[in-house]
Amino acid sequence: MKNNLIMFSSVTHAIKSRDLLKKYGIDARMIRTPIHLRNKSCGYSLLITKDFEKSLEIIKKNNIGILGVSAVDFR
Repeated sequence: MKNNLIMFSSVTHAIKSRDLLKKYGIDARMIRTPIHLRNKSCGYSLLITKDFEKSLEIIKKNNIGILGVSAVDFR
């Protein structure tokens, strides 16, 4: 399974990233971070189903801090 979840330290960063990716035509759904991944997290992440690497690059280029990435199964 490939990475598809970007975790943030604040809900503000998650919302800002979601809105930024939308400008690039990338669908990013804000979800509650799975409980087993919430270590020092605000509890919100972005679920990216397409263009994950591009999304990560865009977020980093815009100096938005992330806590990490993970692969999760959300069918």
